[in-house]
Amino acid sequence: MKNSVLRSFAFVVLIALIAGLYSLPSGTLGDNWLGNKLDEAKVSLGLDLVGGTELDYKVDLTEARALNSDDDPQNDVSLDWIAESVRDSLEERVNPAGVGEIVVKRSRVDSEEHILIQMPPSSNVAAAKRDAERDNRLEFFEQDPSKEVEARNMIASYLDTIDSNNFESEGARLADEDDLVSYEKVSAKFRDEYTDGPLAEKLFVANQGDVLPEVVETTIVPSISFDDDGNQTIEGRFAQVLALVKITEKSAQTRDKTTQAEAQARHILLAYQGATRAGEDVPYVDAAAAKTKAEELLQQLKDGGDFAALATEFSTGPSATSGGDLGTFNPGSMIGAFNDEVFGTDTEDYTTLEPITENYLVPSVVETDFGFHIIEILGRTPEKTESIEEPLVGYEMITWDRDEFGWIETELNGSHLEAAAPSYDQQVGTPVVALRFTAEGGDLFAEMTERIAARRCDGGPCSLGAKVGGEWVSRATVRQKIVGRDSIISGSFTFEQVKELASGLNLGAIAAPVQLSGQTTIQAQLGETQLKQSLRAAGFGLGATILFMLFMYRLAGVVAGVALLIYAGIFFMILKTWPTSFGGPIVLSLSGVAGMALSIGLAVDGNILIFERMKEEVKRGQPLTKAIELGFSRAWNAIRDSNITTLITCMILFVMGSSVIQGFAIMLIVGTLLSMLSAIFISRALLRFLVSFPSLQKPSLFACSKSKKK
Repeated sequence: MKNSVLRSFAFVVLIALIAGLYSLPSGTLGDNWLGNKLDEAKVSLGLDLVGGTELDYKVDLTEARALNSDDDPQNDVSLDWIAESVRDSLEERVNPAGVGEIVVKRSRVDSEEHILIQMPPSSNVAAAKRDAERDNRLEFFEQDPSKEVEARNMIASYLDTIDSNNFESEGARLADEDDLVSYEKVSAKFRDEYTDGPLAEKLFVANQGDVLPEVVETTIVPSISFDDDGNQTIEGRFAQVLALVKITEKSAQTRDKTTQAEAQARHILLAYQGATRAGEDVPYVDAAAAKTKAEELLQQLKDGGDFAALATEFSTGPSATSGGDLGTFNPGSMIGAFNDEVFGTDTEDYTTLEPITENYLVPSVVETDFGFHIIEILGRTPEKTESIEEPLVGYEMITWDRDEFGWIETELNGSHLEAAAPSYDQQVGTPVVALRFTAEGGDLFAEMTERIAARRCDGGPCSLGAKVGGEWVSRATVRQKIVGRDSIISGSFTFEQVKELASGLNLGAIAAPVQLSGQTTIQAQLGETQLKQSLRAAGFGLGATILFMLFMYRLAGVVAGVALLIYAGIFFMILKTWPTSFGGPIVLSLSGVAGMALSIGLAVDGNILIFERMKEEVKRGQPLTKAIELGFSRAWNAIRDSNITTLITCMILFVMGSSVIQGFAIMLIVGTLLSMLSAIFISRALLRFLVSFPSLQKPSLFACSKSKKK
């Protein structure tokens, strides 16, 4: 029992020391590791005390007003409801835990609806902007190949109206009207600078000013450049597009063009079992047998044998079917010893390479990791640089993003999502977002997959696509109908990306788009003076409470006072260290100070109940040590019930109240939980420790007296 008392007391002392360190003013411990670490933890003050930042978001009600102005009254929507829904959505995004003292309210400027987000200095403004502006729309699409055919025909129809004269103006008009259309200009380039060979062929045979008479399928590739410090810059985008093309420039220019050294050769390969890079089914069991046969064939060739015929009959390499012909290749294209034999072992400057214009049979067998080679060089040219005049072609194009064709938007969307959670693919172990649909969503999902499974796309199964915020996040092939309410979004995600995506999907889309129209700094409504006055009042209240407890309960009052001081220290420590993973930091506003002060009274209330029960037990004749235990056990029910009712009230205030009320509620919740810890654990540990000393086991020291016998 004594060891247990000492352990509990030591634990309380440890908590008191830690809480006391965190409660010290900044700079108290000086410039050292511990002092700097403690100074990093600060109490975050609210808007009313220190001001902060205000973000002004304009609510775009264009679509809603268009619905209200049409001829169908069933399409009418409430602009007020939309604005209030947007406000609620933004508040849930920027202050999900409700402890940040962030104020989100509506404002009207003329006929415009605005949402104001006011944040204290402890808030991450950049993160709040990102969360407020994030588009969390979840949409599902089914692949239908007939839609791409329709799109191609639609684009081709523009060739009837678009010509060389109106190409640019029509391209700009189409790009303004449709987000999938863009107008691009490409500067003049030489033919070997084009990465799209089929497009280059069409460009270089056309005349300047021509509009190509067909829809062109090409790929837009971003340009990559590096500055002097090695920093990479990427300009443009990567996209597969369908395009209408006009030749804007066609000219000729003289340039120095370097042609690499190259050779043409054929060989007979005799691979053997055990060669590092030989195939599995080779006829020669060892190197000796393969080399003997190679030397035999080389001699036949020196005697006038037919190289192609021998290669076809005896070569174990894939080129045997073409008589051993390897085609044309550059230095470094072939394996080491083979390359050295064709281009020379000591050659560094290929401009000095001796040309070979007639067939040259290498006089000895060459060994590589594949086996033994008999090589005949059919031709060789050195590297050369010459000035030549070559054509350049520049063009402009109107492009349609091919990625968006061939897809039909379905009825299934984010409104049918019940929950999203980060998970892992059970088959390959990659991070995915696990989706759980509503019952209606599950039925729509089954119908959609049944339709997709019945189609064929490019000779194979068609796909189901998902977009979040208008961007593709997943495309998965569907081979059969999928029944159930569960699905996944898979892709090249990290687990952090999956967590963020799932979080966004759970928040859902907002009822109307928002645009940031302003960011300002706002001043404190109350300021430092009111904060100091409130803290001074709380300090006086704490001191008066401790004096009252000392007067009423003597040594037990001392215990209550120490417990209250520890309680206050723990409270400050929590305010300074509440983790961001739980929505932190907790922001202290003036209403929060009120909640904190009220919770001190709750902590004292618990001690009073315990001490009064303890006095009653002493009056009944119980020894002090047992009276203490009985006092705690019999007061517990009353303490528990009163604190639970307080917590229930606080929960209601937190859920239904404004941000100011939420600040009061969160402080009272934390204080109530701490008051139970203070009354039940800290006070008990201290009392048990005191009465472990015989000299202190006097009821009078604790304002207790036994009833007198009659």
